[in-house]
Amino acid sequence: MISARDLLGFILSRTGCLHPFRVSRIIALAEIRWLNDRGSRLTSLVYRRGPGVFYIEGLKEMLEGDPCFVRREGVPGVRTGCVEYVCGEPSIPEDVRQYIEGTIKEAVGLGDTELNDRVVKNPLFARLLS
Repeated sequence: MISARDLLGFILSRTGCLHPFRVSRIIALAEIRWLNDRGSRLTSLVYRRGPGVFYIEGLKEMLEGDPCFVRREGVPGVRTGCVEYVCGEPSIPEDVRQYIEGTIKEAVGLGDTELNDRVVKNPLFARLLS
């Protein structure tokens, strides 16, 4: 398993400033891909489901409690706020790196709704829920 902080830092190092909604979907999609191919969880994150969406328990606190994660405010009507990782890119195992990079490439071409649906409509998503 990889630490949630390292995974989050790696994703934001690669994507730049990103809204927490998108980051959480990239994390979940990577977990699903890993689970499908490896048969085990990638992280120990706790996922909670809502109607058609989900959230990752403790993600907000992790982002707010670590100086490496800096929240950038949005501009109403122009762009939403985002989170940026301002420390050195975390070192993660090469096999995990490949999954994350592939997931980022997949997510870049998807809108928020498509990305969310790609996660919550996947049959393996139920195995991530606590």
